[in-house]
Amino acid sequence: MSECEFVVHHFLRCHSRTDNDSADVSTQVWYAAFDPSRKSHLVATCGGNKVCVIDVKTGVVQYRYTYVKGLLYTLSWSTACPGNKILATGGTNNTIVFIDLSTNSAYLHYVLPKMNNKKVFISSILFHPSQNVLFCALNNGYLYIFEFEIYDSRIVNLEEQYSIDLKCEIFGLAFCEINDYLLIATNVGLKGWDNSQSQNQELVDFELPKNPNELYKDQNENVIDSIEIVKDSWIAIKVALHGVIYIFNLDETLSKTKDNKCLVIPPYVLKWSDTDNYFMSCSVGLDGKLLACGDDKGNVWIYNLKDLSFKSTSDSKIITVNSVLKWPKLHDSYLKKQKKLEVDVYDIVMAKCAVHCSGNYIVAVTNNNFVCLYKKSTT
Repeated sequence: MSECEFVVHHFLRCHSRTDNDSADVSTQVWYAAFDPSRKSHLVATCGGNKVCVIDVKTGVVQYRYTYVKGLLYTLSWSTACPGNKILATGGTNNTIVFIDLSTNSAYLHYVLPKMNNKKVFISSILFHPSQNVLFCALNNGYLYIFEFEIYDSRIVNLEEQYSIDLKCEIFGLAFCEINDYLLIATNVGLKGWDNSQSQNQELVDFELPKNPNELYKDQNENVIDSIEIVKDSWIAIKVALHGVIYIFNLDETLSKTKDNKCLVIPPYVLKWSDTDNYFMSCSVGLDGKLLACGDDKGNVWIYNLKDLSFKSTSDSKIITVNSVLKWPKLHDSYLKKQKKLEVDVYDIVMAKCAVHCSGNYIVAVTNNNFVCLYKKSTT
């Protein structure tokens, strides 16, 4: 393992439930995503009742939205409005909120059909990268596919095209544009939806490798707690308790589908943590050459994928981590003033990493109200 080439840039506590609570270490920040524009250095984060839009170069929070009705768990950037930046976010109360960053305002609240169970929430939102389509998943297994119109550089007139009941919990979505294919991370494995086909299709089930982790080899769960597009048709998935991150070729895997099932044979297996914690999601940047994933110790595991040939083989190649970005020793005057324990007394779960397309910045968000900004060292 080589010395880490990233250093701490800024640590922000910007998702506190109340604006005057500078020592809030209980709010969970769930998600982070960079603006897809390659020239931008904006990252959006959501957690607690807030969305924050941050300039990673300066560490300045440029905009903060507060959702007064509940909690926010997910967000997605739209590329459908050239010249304008639109975000969609959601969580409790089954409401999709659309934010226009040109006016720093939440201009549209779209309420999904009411569910009887109050514990139902939006678990994942994802814009199609090139079509006027929005995917929205609920934790109770409902997947909604919307089409929308553009008016005055804003998304308007959402119209439900399909709704599908997967009858399982949905944790995340990823869209592979080269295959026009939606991948769905659930508590019972990985499922797939062919966006080019009609509504009347059966979802594909991806059969996953057996658990290689000796500590948990007897457990039969297949909880997918992270899914990312690496590049082209290459996909990275993390199965909870497996202790690894699998990279496989979607195109080749789908070509062997039989009876709506296909076997995932990953040519590359990235060694990761042996943790028994769930929901630490990875991210890919630098055109598929850099992958980052946090753990429950406040660390960020960094994998350099630039030397991978990305060729499918029958044998899996084990890839070790290139460097681990350790949680730093923080001098937190706000906690000391309120006589609270330091955050590293407890597990520090890095719920989501985001990697800038340049590979120069990594963002990680935590279960204790931190947005951690790292930058590539210049030394």
